[in-house]
Amino acid sequence: MKEERDIVVLSLPFTAAVAAGTLLPPSYGAAMAASALLFLTLAYYIERKPRHVAAYAFLMFACGLFCAFSGGLTSLSSNADGAGFAASLRASLAASVDTLPFDSETTPALVKALALGDRSGISQDLAAAFRASGAAHILALSGLHLGIFYLCLSYLLAPLGRSPRVKKIKCAVIILLSVAYVIVAGASASLVRALIFIILRESAQLLHRKVSLLRILLAALMIQLIISPGEISSAGFQLSYLAVGGIAILFPWLEGLYPAGGRFDFVRKVWQLSALSISCQLFTAPVAWLRFRSFPKYFLLANLLAMPVATLLTASAIMIVILAPLKLCPAFLLSVADFASNLLTSILSTISTM
Repeated sequence: MKEERDIVVLSLPFTAAVAAGTLLPPSYGAAMAASALLFLTLAYYIERKPRHVAAYAFLMFACGLFCAFSGGLTSLSSNADGAGFAASLRASLAASVDTLPFDSETTPALVKALALGDRSGISQDLAAAFRASGAAHILALSGLHLGIFYLCLSYLLAPLGRSPRVKKIKCAVIILLSVAYVIVAGASASLVRALIFIILRESAQLLHRKVSLLRILLAALMIQLIISPGEISSAGFQLSYLAVGGIAILFPWLEGLYPAGGRFDFVRKVWQLSALSISCQLFTAPVAWLRFRSFPKYFLLANLLAMPVATLLTASAIMIVILAPLKLCPAFLLSVADFASNLLTSILSTISTM
């Protein structure tokens, strides 16, 4: 009886919050507020460690609100092409990128595509080169891009220190800015998945819990399906979770095939990147073939050569988008973006003609 009572105490507040949230019109402000409420509730649990039932009920209520309001992000962003805060901000940031003195004509288009999800400036030839070489996933905003955004934030906030209070402040800032980035970038299924990953990872670190990629993946899968069950039929949703599943399940085994403690660190890095690419490709290949009837022959070569350059370009693109509206973008950052853009274009164009 006690177990049944506990389930009722936990499930009813969660269900009530989800129901209440779905009755209200979705809004970005509500999603941000729900994320802040969930974080503050988790912070309270970390600090006070309450044991009474009401505290657990309120935690489930906060989780329900987060699920309900976050579920509207994708539909809001997809309908905001003509108007809306996110679309206006995205257009303003894209316009600030266009004012910068890049040397290469393709750099502004790639910067906007990799940082904002705005692919309107990508030429048909360049888009075809991405597809033919097996690197189309680089252009589609996903967990990779939000992960780079997360690393940039962590790097920028690192000078604040590592005291318990500072860690909580940094966690709150990272989560709220990540939510804002997902909203502005379009809130695709893969971006929402990555956002849930970040929230779970930050919460686990504050709780001093061991972070397991597979456990976070399964928890994120459950949460996202609660938020939006219809996403399970989306190709982006399926490919995103399968790719991370390959990293969590197959990659550790493939990585271990190279003997630890080897003398050639460069070779080991190459093998790690190869194992990562193979793991993702093997898990996503069946769905990609069933949906698109295609399989890139040179995916391994494309990922080995293009991914490091794409990571550099994405990181510089995010910094450019942040600094450009403030008129603080340094010339060396533009040079880095130009160099990475030209190199990435050359690599993919060469591979696509093989």
